[in-house]
Amino acid sequence: MIPSRMFWSGKTVCVTGGTGFVGFQVVRQLVRAGARVRSLSLRPADTHPILTLRSVENYFGDVRDTRLVGEVVARCSVVFHTAGTVSMWGPALAQMHEVHVNGTRNALDATAPDARFVHTSSVFTVGASNGRPITEDDPWNVPRFRVDYVQAKRASEELALAAAAQGRDVVIVNPGALIGPEDHELSSMGRFCLRFWKGRVPLAPPGGMNVVDARDAAIGHLLAAERGKSGRRYIMGGDNVPYAALMRLMASVAGLRPRVIGPMPRWIEWLVAAGAELRAKVRKREPYPSFQHVRLHRHTWFYDWSRAHHELGFSPRPLVESLRDSYNWFAARHSLELRNIHRFLMRPERR
Repeated sequence: MIPSRMFWSGKTVCVTGGTGFVGFQVVRQLVRAGARVRSLSLRPADTHPILTLRSVENYFGDVRDTRLVGEVVARCSVVFHTAGTVSMWGPALAQMHEVHVNGTRNALDATAPDARFVHTSSVFTVGASNGRPITEDDPWNVPRFRVDYVQAKRASEELALAAAAQGRDVVIVNPGALIGPEDHELSSMGRFCLRFWKGRVPLAPPGGMNVVDARDAAIGHLLAAERGKSGRRYIMGGDNVPYAALMRLMASVAGLRPRVIGPMPRWIEWLVAAGAELRAKVRKREPYPSFQHVRLHRHTWFYDWSRAHHELGFSPRPLVESLRDSYNWFAARHSLELRNIHRFLMRPERR
């Protein structure tokens, strides 16, 4: 199912986080559908393609700025709230709750009572799977889960659901872990892919996750705005895949033959994380894995996205296609040359 041009043509629509991984894809889909688009984001690099979309009104600033958010969202008939920082380490953790919660509150308060508000949450707020893919209706089953991003996302989602319970027109979208090309601001999964293709992730973490193409998740956002029921959550998922299987596919699309994939024993991952965190304090760069990554890897995050399929017509592309497109995009912009021990561990295929 593709978005309806008849629905979107001429509508004034706001996208917070419009330069982000999924936010930019939402902007692009809206432009194609004929909407009048306003984007609110932190100022991107001069090379970001949103700056070349002449029909988009770009506003640069922080979603915590109440006055700015009110100015951008005013008179929009649909608001996509995709803004929010993602980090597993460092100073950004201290701002995580404020950005997600206060940003969501500002966007909700500024949205007109008769406008539709589409809130971008995450599958991680639904819960961890225990032997089966879980759905939007399963209860939260990871109490005292010490991952700041997940807790901030849960708190902001609760604000959106509370607004729906009070009669506001709010739909929740819960995308899986996002992959794909055009990752201009280097998402969490984008950094993982780059590390792997450079030979720096020789062992697979424990567990697994649901992975979806950011382009498909963006289409799902528009479908949710068109057809979603207020107060309802929609998982925008793709393939449920263990990390080891994901990394084998990533190696295959890159023409690599890793000597070892894993999985990595949990106690070893804790030791590796300790070393990575110490090195990060010196380098001032996010470590992989961090302690919060290790806590995330303690669980398996598999989901059933049949509600989005049946109610919205959501249907993502095959995982291998997304990984191939992602590899080609990164390879054109980053050096993925394998050197020294990395070349030994990954072994490029003989041509």
